[in-house]
Amino acid sequence: YERYFGVTTPHSQHIAFSVTKSFIGTLAASLAAEGRLDPDAPVTRYVPELAQSGFGDATVRQVMDMTTGIAFDETYTNPNADIFRHALAGGFGPRPKDYAGPEGLQAFLLTIGKKGEHGERFTYRTANTDALAWIVERVSGERIATLLEDRFWRKLGMEQDGSMQIDGTGMVFGGGGLMPAVRDMARFGEMMRNGGKWQGKQVVPAAAIADITKGGG
Repeated sequence: YERYFGVTTPHSQHIAFSVTKSFIGTLAASLAAEGRLDPDAPVTRYVPELAQSGFGDATVRQVMDMTTGIAFDETYTNPNADIFRHALAGGFGPRPKDYAGPEGLQAFLLTIGKKGEHGERFTYRTANTDALAWIVERVSGERIATLLEDRFWRKLGMEQDGSMQIDGTGMVFGGGGLMPAVRDMARFGEMMRNGGKWQGKQVVPAAAIADITKGGG
């Protein structure tokens, strides 16, 4: 079932916002299933730059499951919440003339402190997926866009190109920047619904699908 409104068509790319997180998480779970990423390893094994941040003593699993105890307020009704500092760092909106904050998402992640203990509970925080995208790129040696193309776009026979929002330094916005066409989004969902298979071929490792569907910590 499809409906298109306004200027959108079956060929239009549309920003997926936080659905992007599912693509980044699936990449991470796939790398883990392939033995290339250790979810139990500290974040700093892969991104030592985060050692002095709130992520410094977290595990990759805690980032994947959003159970980190980072100090990051994502209350969208609070104009002073960290999510808006995050947006300014990424250049995702007009900056004040006197802006002197971090330049880019990676620089912003370094400023995040710790609030509470890691692993205690799930708290939805976009910063976790930005950190995970950094980890995935570091582990794979590839950019997120290349991984999406090689692992999903080519294998699923996507109809349209996809786009990814990046910051001023070229870092991908892993927490919300994917722009696919709706039919291609449906292809990804159908592949996941069928246990990672598409037209009889295993696109996402079965172990990754099992890891995702069992739920977070």
